[in-house]
Amino acid sequence: MILRSVLPSLMVVFLLLVQINKSHAEQSTPPQEPFFSLKEIKNAQKKELMPVQYLQASDETSLAFRAYLPRHAQAILIFYHGAGAHSGLSYNHIGAGLRDDFEIAVYMPDLRGHGSSGGARGDAPSDEQVWSDINAIVKHVRVQYPSLPLFIGGHSGGAGLALNYSSWEQRAAIDGYLFLAPYFGFRSETSHDQDKNGGYTFSSVNVSDFVINTMSGGLFLGHAKAVKFNFPKRILEKNPEIVPFNTVNMSKAVTPYSPDTQFSALQQFGLWIGEKDEAFDPVKVTLFAQKNSAINTQKEIKIVEGENHFSIILKASQFMGLWITRTINQVN
Repeated sequence: MILRSVLPSLMVVFLLLVQINKSHAEQSTPPQEPFFSLKEIKNAQKKELMPVQYLQASDETSLAFRAYLPRHAQAILIFYHGAGAHSGLSYNHIGAGLRDDFEIAVYMPDLRGHGSSGGARGDAPSDEQVWSDINAIVKHVRVQYPSLPLFIGGHSGGAGLALNYSSWEQRAAIDGYLFLAPYFGFRSETSHDQDKNGGYTFSSVNVSDFVINTMSGGLFLGHAKAVKFNFPKRILEKNPEIVPFNTVNMSKAVTPYSPDTQFSALQQFGLWIGEKDEAFDPVKVTLFAQKNSAINTQKEIKIVEGENHFSIILKASQFMGLWITRTINQVN
């Protein structure tokens, strides 16, 4: 009798997680060359990279971050890196640009288990601990800037993390969210169609790990390396701090669990994705955001001409800075 009552729910879980395998990865697809275009990043003008600083998470794990602070800040942005990355990989173009051109203070953390932060690589005790880490840096920021408008944003998987945080009951007061080339998870159905993307997939997912974790109520396989990122060997050799996997817990932290309803609750956000984004379909992403955001939401949703998944980082400070400035001026 008990089995009959839970079987429909388990089937729903299984079917949903199968979708992960279709839209977020293909287990049978091996890493391929070439990777997403990095030509623009390699040829870009050098920008100042601020030194790493540290603060303590609620579980005493050391969290690393870089701070780009103007003399007279008018707003604050806490901005998170993408999957497997860290704050030292090209994101200084955003930090330095917002600081120098818009007097916006930018804090760029390394997720726990990434970059210079402590914790097991690519892992977390739970998804909520990762969201609690955001509260830790908000608390740190508020010591220096107790009353300035505060925004949360992220690139790729960092954008998914920001969306999850936006609907967490224990979140801090946030004035708006910024999503750059965003990963909104398999439920958003914003990935490229396989035949339109040359068959390349950025990650491979072990669906059974997620199924078992969900069926056990999170008791089992939370630390399993369930999502593997298909970084080419040459990139990993050149950038040894890149983490080529996420565990189930970390993946749950950055993967929106109900992106449509989470989006509908946002009051202010900006979203930008490159016309040539290799990871996510820009048309699907922008249509998803338009369809699921409330009519009275203050928002900007744009496809940026000529940019891809990584090159958009180089120019992001300009449209992000204009949006933040316009947003805080409307309030004032």
